[in-house]
Amino acid sequence: MKALFSPSATRVATNGHARFIRTTFTVVLASFASTLFAQDGTDDDVIELSPFSVEEVEGGYGSTVTISGTGMRTSLKNVPMSINVITSEFLDDSLIGDFTEALDYNSSITQTTRNNLGASRPSSFSIRGFRNRNLLVDGVTGGLYIPPQMIDRIEVVKGPNTLYGQSDPGGLINVITKAPNLKEGGTVSFSAGTNARIGAKMDYTARSKNNKLGLRFLADYKDHEGWRWVDGQETVFLGLSGTYDFTENTQGSFMVGDNQQKGFPSQRATWSFERTPTDLNGDGDTVDNVDGVNESNTRYNNSFIPKEYVSSTAGNIFDSDNNFLTVGLRHSFSDTHNIQYKGTIHDTDQTVSFREFNTFSPNSADPGNKISDSNNTWQNSRTRDEVHTLNDIIGFQTGDVRHQLLLGYRKAETVAGGLGSYRLRGGNAGERAILDDISARTGKVFRHFLYQDDILNGVEIWKDDVPSPSELRSFAPRNNQNDRTFTDIDTFYVTDNIYFMEDRLNILAGIRHIDFTQRSTLLGGIPNASLKGNDTNFQLGGVYRINEKVNFFANVADAFEPQSGANPDTGELIGPQTSDAIEFGLKFTDLFDGKLSGSIAAFNIQKDNVVRRDFNPVTFLSDQSVTSDESEGIELELFYNPTENWNIVAAYSWIDAVVVGDVATGLRLEGATPHRFTLFTNYTVDDGPLKGLRIGGGVVHAEGPIQQFGNIANRFVTEDGYTEVNLFARYPTMIGEQPVTYGINVDNATDTFYVRSRAATNEARTFLFSVSLDL
Repeated sequence: MKALFSPSATRVATNGHARFIRTTFTVVLASFASTLFAQDGTDDDVIELSPFSVEEVEGGYGSTVTISGTGMRTSLKNVPMSINVITSEFLDDSLIGDFTEALDYNSSITQTTRNNLGASRPSSFSIRGFRNRNLLVDGVTGGLYIPPQMIDRIEVVKGPNTLYGQSDPGGLINVITKAPNLKEGGTVSFSAGTNARIGAKMDYTARSKNNKLGLRFLADYKDHEGWRWVDGQETVFLGLSGTYDFTENTQGSFMVGDNQQKGFPSQRATWSFERTPTDLNGDGDTVDNVDGVNESNTRYNNSFIPKEYVSSTAGNIFDSDNNFLTVGLRHSFSDTHNIQYKGTIHDTDQTVSFREFNTFSPNSADPGNKISDSNNTWQNSRTRDEVHTLNDIIGFQTGDVRHQLLLGYRKAETVAGGLGSYRLRGGNAGERAILDDISARTGKVFRHFLYQDDILNGVEIWKDDVPSPSELRSFAPRNNQNDRTFTDIDTFYVTDNIYFMEDRLNILAGIRHIDFTQRSTLLGGIPNASLKGNDTNFQLGGVYRINEKVNFFANVADAFEPQSGANPDTGELIGPQTSDAIEFGLKFTDLFDGKLSGSIAAFNIQKDNVVRRDFNPVTFLSDQSVTSDESEGIELELFYNPTENWNIVAAYSWIDAVVVGDVATGLRLEGATPHRFTLFTNYTVDDGPLKGLRIGGGVVHAEGPIQQFGNIANRFVTEDGYTEVNLFARYPTMIGEQPVTYGINVDNATDTFYVRSRAATNEARTFLFSVSLDL
């Protein structure tokens, strides 16, 4: 393990950054000191030995328990990690869009890929500067897509840990799905808004008379036309979750769901880039290579296309079908011994066809009128994840020391493939000939090239002809000959949460062993490549209860990630990526007469032997290098209740995350936002004619540069920053004896426009009106 904030000869960021973290943290500790240490005492909070539920009696934006940090229902303040919980009430108030937007108010998370991409396994988010590979549902691999209708809450665990297989060093996202409520009843709601947005949703829990059986019915329909030239999507979701008490000590559970989406691949082809020759070193020409970037091909986000731009047409499609099945069984041998089995299957079948004009380049035939060639693509990807998990949780005493021991085994299998990807490009002579042949036979007229002047003159490119999906399948060449990828992961893990000094100190110690096998085949089942690896990782953390309101925590862990390929410089096979992470901080509850709770943490993550492969849309090849990465920063999360009817949630993160070594030195890690501040609040009128009215909203402010790609050639493709404002109001009333709640949400109230990630833009201002009836 490298020393925290240790200097490095190849480190680009100055040691002043490290000093800044230490100084800032010291100042914060000192400023709280008089309040934090005013009282002394022990924490008498009793942790429930139930790993199967995180449901809390009281709602709100703040949470006091987690299941993701230790695998057991545990008080948040007793977990030696930073864990951000996005509660169901917060999601109800803030979320209009999809799962991606559910994480907008987390200070250290940034989207890093486009939606509707057509890939079989996207890495959608950057956490503390590192792209995550694992999106979990109830602690196991969640597949390609998570319908928001299934989500009860989201728990973001920062830093690596020993519970969830090959943990990404920045952290992981664990979605907790909806289980039957304790009481029978539910709601049905209807909504309508801008861009022909309509929706209907039902959420109802039924319970048997003896209360042994609980069933929760979920249904959701959404449709909208979108705001871009060609946009829109229809979603249909059906789900059912249930629990059954076989005996007083044995309970079964299940969840089944199907989510279908149809529409246009607007985010897959919504924005473009441009190449602008730039004198980067100031020598008066544009023929040099500066920090890995060819001056003549310097690439930026586009500067001239309108925000409504999309290069797809009505002839392009997006069609995704996601199926989910979870079954579980738990048995309590005693109050201190539980065992649980959970099996999950996630299937995704996704088809997308799109036309894109990816990059506008200088046009030698018409200087000043940049040109881009068409890319017509059809893709089909299919992914199946199957995971089986067995956990044994035992509580016991050794003298005055209390233990909560978790023994676990997880078997995960993934098959990824599909019908492949087929492409016809206007700039490729052979592929353009095929397009011309289709045009001659069908009478369609294809646009092979798009010019800057076409955009500026308002040419309606969204009305163009494009090859149909069947034409692309029949006549276009396949991009590659890959058929299937098979991944098997066996994970054994042990964690022990040990309580000393009458529960004033607890130590979380964990160890994990992974066996990893991956193989792929070409068309016809021909073996292509294989990769095997194994590793043992550790985690050690602790929480010290300074007094009944303040806990100090620290956590250290390592992780690994197998990878294939050879070093481009030496030709030698590349070993696994390895990482070390450390964080420490404070968690505090009920300060200032119970009004303030939250946490502050400082972290450092170092990742070595990183293979940087990113598709270069200029060369249509993959750029590759081997580097080290480092990220350090500070996170602050506050929950403040000035009065009983006024809630405020605020968060801030400062992240310095860069590539270390190789020609990519100094390149910021993709999605790492230097400064990010979020705030969300609600206020409930508690008296007068508007009693019950709840109003609120939030602000997300990000300061760049926010790197959009992880490769060197796109060093200057960045987002400078943005500020987005969202508003909402809810008013409960009665119509006769029927409780009814009216609502309005205004997303992006100032109609700000920015690039979220890799040419994926945010949504335009949206108004959504809703009415909800209790059942």
